[in-house]
Amino acid sequence: MSGTLFLIVGPSGVGKDTLLEGARDRLANSQWFSFPQRVVTRAADAGGEDYIPVTPSEFKQQLAAGAFWHHWQAHGLSYGIPMQVARDLENGVNVVLNVSRNEIGAFRDKVAHVVTIGISAPPGIVEKRLYERGRESEEEIKRRLARLVEQAPLTGCALEIVNDGTIEEGITALVDLIAGACDLRAEIARFPVTIGSKQVCLIHKGNQIASRVLAGSSRVTLSLRGKSVSAELGETWSDEIVSQDLCALSEGAMAALDAVEGDVVSIERSPTPKSRSILQKKVRGGELSHAEMEAFIHDLVNGRFSTSEIAGFLVAASNNLTMDEVISLTQVRAAFAHRHDWGKTIVVDKHSMGGVPGNRITPIIIPILAAFGLTVPKTSSRAITSAAGTADMMEVLSRVDLSPDEMKSVVEQTNGCIAWNGNLTHSPVDDVMNAINRPLGLQSTLLDVSSIMSKKLAAGSTHVLIDMPVGPKAKTRTQGEADALKDLFESVGQGIGLNTKVQISDGTKPIGRGVGPVLEALDVLSVLREEADAPTDLLDKSIGYAATILEWSGAVSQGQGAQVARDLVSSGKAVEKLFEIRDAQGRQHDPLQPGQFTQDICADSSGRLEAIDIQGISEIARLSGAPKDKAAGVVLSVQVGHEIVEKQPLLRVHSSSLRGIEEAVCAAQAQSAFKIL
Repeated sequence: MSGTLFLIVGPSGVGKDTLLEGARDRLANSQWFSFPQRVVTRAADAGGEDYIPVTPSEFKQQLAAGAFWHHWQAHGLSYGIPMQVARDLENGVNVVLNVSRNEIGAFRDKVAHVVTIGISAPPGIVEKRLYERGRESEEEIKRRLARLVEQAPLTGCALEIVNDGTIEEGITALVDLIAGACDLRAEIARFPVTIGSKQVCLIHKGNQIASRVLAGSSRVTLSLRGKSVSAELGETWSDEIVSQDLCALSEGAMAALDAVEGDVVSIERSPTPKSRSILQKKVRGGELSHAEMEAFIHDLVNGRFSTSEIAGFLVAASNNLTMDEVISLTQVRAAFAHRHDWGKTIVVDKHSMGGVPGNRITPIIIPILAAFGLTVPKTSSRAITSAAGTADMMEVLSRVDLSPDEMKSVVEQTNGCIAWNGNLTHSPVDDVMNAINRPLGLQSTLLDVSSIMSKKLAAGSTHVLIDMPVGPKAKTRTQGEADALKDLFESVGQGIGLNTKVQISDGTKPIGRGVGPVLEALDVLSVLREEADAPTDLLDKSIGYAATILEWSGAVSQGQGAQVARDLVSSGKAVEKLFEIRDAQGRQHDPLQPGQFTQDICADSSGRLEAIDIQGISEIARLSGAPKDKAAGVVLSVQVGHEIVEKQPLLRVHSSSLRGIEEAVCAAQAQSAFKIL
């Protein structure tokens, strides 16, 4: 970080000293400007600029002592620039110097960032000013005017001021040129406000540089130690919020820059994204090439679009992406995430579309496959609308917030992992899109498939099996929707070089008994330990999916997968592998204890249980406190097809609080989650 050196040049009488003095006064409150005095072998009472007078002998002594950064002679006088100027420039301070035009080249040899400002005035105005200031005799004034006429026009100056107006006009022109030509820097103050997902930079309106450099801008780019972030620009007159030399940054902006209060950040107006025309093309219904998609997403991630612009893209993309665009978007999203390379030709994964409570087959399948010897780096999500995601359930057994290096170590030790995807395959593209998409409530299979498949690509998988439950209350409602989504997944998989198989399953009823992190973990352990009362539907579905992966990946012969999977469970190797993965990730030592507050929900009539409302069950479990309360949720006591008698318990609600029980039971009594005929 270095400051800019401003060289002010021009003949005597054009008003340089007056303009410099005025500019210095206006910028006096800023720590980023210095107007150093020159050392001149001129008498102290000679008038004119604010300088340090010395005798010729004193000048020679200071020169010999190394007091000057630069020096020269002109018109019989010696001029010296103090060494402090070099230190100021090194520290990022902008230095404004009154110098001879003959020294411009020498200064440019010393400093990388030099801006020369030439000040001139018509001879008639110069003559009037020379007489008015009364410093020179008639003869001296005539000589100066003669030199002025003889001198060549100002050349080599980046900027020029014709000082033929009022003093205020001249000072304003000089300040405008200085402020507009230097870099804007400010010490960081914390702005303890969060405004959605927006990063915010607040500047004082009295900041002379910001008011010019950022004029007309609504967004800025902040840079610090090689990191940068775009932020919304705000202004205030309040010194209590931010002083003139500081900028106040939101928590998100400080985190993105890894900044602390007192750090000095560079501030620039955010350039208009080159990809804005690409955005407009998509909004108008055009098809984007891979290069265009890449350019757009790059600017999206770097915060160069407004909320309304992102919303416009999402609305257009939610229904109007071609297959090639979905493939491009998937590849670009994966490129922004951490890419894992396992050095294996076969790396398997399994993903569920969700929506079915208790469908916790992943932590059963992964240990089976890993125990067989397959590489299974499973990254999972937390619950958004359900009572538990796979990561929520696994978190009651072990750490799930692994770093990429930790994940690599776990997989190398155990062949598998069951970790949260937030630190591993989650792309910053998801953060930006989700922040806009969720409030809008956009439903788009095109964007969903792109997001899911980008995570699988980033995870380094070669084979991905997708569980797609279908039912009137599931995420995929009809067979027609399922067929179309299956084609989309498999086509995108083919386009990105990822073997993809979609398996359609029953999404009309819960799987297993427990719904909630601890309760689902107890089901998983019950299945893997082959306990007598283990939920058979959970076991059967897990074995079926494990068999499919074993056979599809070529690990076992066709028709042998189910037996191999069952043998791995029966032998205890699968549960041992789960515990091995658990310990490698970091075992949680809390006991798997369901919430101690409980209440049964009983049948109000007898008959056959025809259906269970899966959305109703999820709602009851969430109201009990799940997934935030890991011990909360529900345990189903019956299954579809059972004969029910009046007053028979249908489910038990668990919670860590009485309030959780009350809310869940109230919801259960208000709805008809169980259809008994």
